[in-house]
Amino acid sequence: MRMTLFALALLASTGLMAQSVRTNGGLQVGLSLPTGDFADKKDFDGSYLGANEGLGVHFGGHFDFNFTPHHQLRLVAQSNGFGSKKQNLFSAGFYDGTRQNTFGVAQFGADYVYNAGSPTRGGYFLAGLNLNRVVAKAEYSFYADTEITQSGRPGLRVGGGYNFNRLFSLEAHVNGVSVEKNGIDGLGYDTITWLAVSAVFRFGR
Repeated sequence: MRMTLFALALLASTGLMAQSVRTNGGLQVGLSLPTGDFADKKDFDGSYLGANEGLGVHFGGHFDFNFTPHHQLRLVAQSNGFGSKKQNLFSAGFYDGTRQNTFGVAQFGADYVYNAGSPTRGGYFLAGLNLNRVVAKAEYSFYADTEITQSGRPGLRVGGGYNFNRLFSLEAHVNGVSVEKNGIDGLGYDTITWLAVSAVFRFGR
């Protein structure tokens, strides 16, 4: 009897929560600009270790839990890609070849979103935590390519945007991902940071 009452109470509370919390999904796509060591850190030979000021792209999807018109929890899955400029390598003043770095960052996390106006019009702010899988590849013209993978790397992001209507927003955020600096799979620096600008499309709001 107690188990039956408990099950009925659980179903009732779940139904009330579903009625009180509105959900919707969407897509995001945009451009990313590497910053900090990710943009300009150099190796002992003068070559860039990061994205070398190259422009990146990102795309993904999100699922929103709208608790009130102002407070929202957003689950985000996103793929980020960065390609560096090809760089010439020199040794003892002589040209030895070229190096080009590419990076892929697969990201899953959650953002807290505060709508200063409403979900359909006005500015909003966001702050979130995420886990990342980072794949870094260096392609050489004179040497075998190398690839490094780091999984489960913690990251955070903060930013804001503007809701033009219930279906479309523009937002910008700063991302930081903690990575291993040293060791056989080290990147030579301890944080990947970038500035992202996204077009956000929402459905079902």
